[in-house]
Amino acid sequence: MTTPIPQNFVQTIAKQRGVTDAELETLFMALDGQSTANIGSKLGISDIAVRKRLGEVYKKFQIAGNGPGKLSELRHQLLFSYHTEQGSSDFSRGKGSVFKMALGGRQEDWGQAPDVSVFYGRTEELTTLKQWIVSDNCRVVALLGLAGSGKTTLSVQLGKQLQNEFDFVIWRSLRSAPTPSDFLAGLIQLFYHQQKSELPLAEPAPTGGSSTKRIDLNDKISRLVEYLRKQRCLLILDDFEAVFRPEELAGHYREGCEGYRDLIVRLCEVNHHSCLVLVSSEEPTELSLLAGEKVRSLKPAISSEIPREIFQEKGLSAQDREWEILLARYGGNLLALKIVATTIHEFFEGNVVKFLEATALFIEEHISNLLAQQFDRMSSSEQEISYWLAIAQSPISLATLREQMLVNSSLSDFLKNLDSLNRRSLIEKISEGGETVFMLQPLIVQYVSERLVEQIRGEVLETIKTQGIERMRLLKTHNLSTSIAQQKGIEEARSRSILELVKNRLQVLFMKTTGSEEPLNILTKVASDLEDKSMLEVGYAKENLAQIIAEHTAVETASTKAKSADAD
Repeated sequence: MTTPIPQNFVQTIAKQRGVTDAELETLFMALDGQSTANIGSKLGISDIAVRKRLGEVYKKFQIAGNGPGKLSELRHQLLFSYHTEQGSSDFSRGKGSVFKMALGGRQEDWGQAPDVSVFYGRTEELTTLKQWIVSDNCRVVALLGLAGSGKTTLSVQLGKQLQNEFDFVIWRSLRSAPTPSDFLAGLIQLFYHQQKSELPLAEPAPTGGSSTKRIDLNDKISRLVEYLRKQRCLLILDDFEAVFRPEELAGHYREGCEGYRDLIVRLCEVNHHSCLVLVSSEEPTELSLLAGEKVRSLKPAISSEIPREIFQEKGLSAQDREWEILLARYGGNLLALKIVATTIHEFFEGNVVKFLEATALFIEEHISNLLAQQFDRMSSSEQEISYWLAIAQSPISLATLREQMLVNSSLSDFLKNLDSLNRRSLIEKISEGGETVFMLQPLIVQYVSERLVEQIRGEVLETIKTQGIERMRLLKTHNLSTSIAQQKGIEEARSRSILELVKNRLQVLFMKTTGSEEPLNILTKVASDLEDKSMLEVGYAKENLAQIIAEHTAVETASTKAKSADAD
């Protein structure tokens, strides 16, 4: 348990910021670690009112952003102000980082870790992780999963529950991708700082020399390992994917960040009694190679328990069938489900059924941006495969996927791409009918489909504008009429094919502009010009254009018949 900041100090600082008595009373309880629900119960106000009071406090302390990390940032500000006034040096040099001395000499540094006063479920995962770290003495444990799956919150809760098992607990985010040298120097400085000694950042030059020799990265890793041997330390590194290169296969380090590989390998192989917990949406390649008794990985399971608690907090309830649909749409993405719960509460009068009927698959802008970041990190070959998986809309086998793709890559390269998508937590591998099949995560299906539809729509418009296929790419490389879901008669919201979505977008556009007759005539002429072309020349363009024309012609025919019937 850490030494609290005196309430009179907090009160003085808060009053200087214009915090009201009611807000201050709520703040004291929040800093004491009480949940918003518990605070509301004690004060006789709603959970929403508690959050509003705390929101006002954050504004007055100029703390921006979303999520529970704001309370943690406020606590850091208050601690920093207090210890600065007291002339204390119990702080590391990292931005926003405070090193707290706990009872019995135990030390904690939570950096910018989010607040976890509200935590749902994950009992099974916590039990497994505790077993690995405490009982099995694992040296490295990885928490892997898609952005929004709750990895960060789980890592903080894990650290809180294990803090009495370690001499040091340190939590760090690598979101800004610090160089390995700077990161290690900060950690080593932290250990030296607590021992009241100076960190020699350079070694003396040989006798008679006038310069000094910088400590190299390997030496810094060795020094850190020595500390991890002498003291039992739990080191949690969040946002580890930030040190990897985008637009390449998963696990390739950014230039200048290759030293993190050396750090992980050393901590996996060298005997010590500490534990490194890596939290990442992208699995380091070396982890799968070093996995064993002391090196393990965990992907938090898709749980219905946590979403139910999230919905209950909003005063929402749903039947089993409704939960099945929600989990099928959003998988284990807890951030998406939190946003959905808020949307249902604020715009659908708390009625889950109305929301499900009105939205095929709702993705809020914040989630869409997170998914865009994940997609943009893929290599071009991974993006091609993800488009095919989105078109299929159902699990697809390796053989079928390779057969449909026009790019004739080697089986080895193809498997490397699938492995990379798996290490990014973007696809699922399922055993079906004695063979392994692949499918995208639910939210990724929707995002990739939306992206593909917009690009195809743009290519069709360019075809109409130029009356040629020179600017076609995806229309040539991807067969839009191969939805396995439709072939199997799957009647879920996802079963609408990419082709149908493209048709709908174009139909709306044509109705708003010139009508569809002229564009259809142009597309028909372009399609006729492709009749004598081979697949080697035009790929799937001929088939895709024929399907798009047929879809629009069917709509036009149906519309004409309807008008004739009305006239009669």
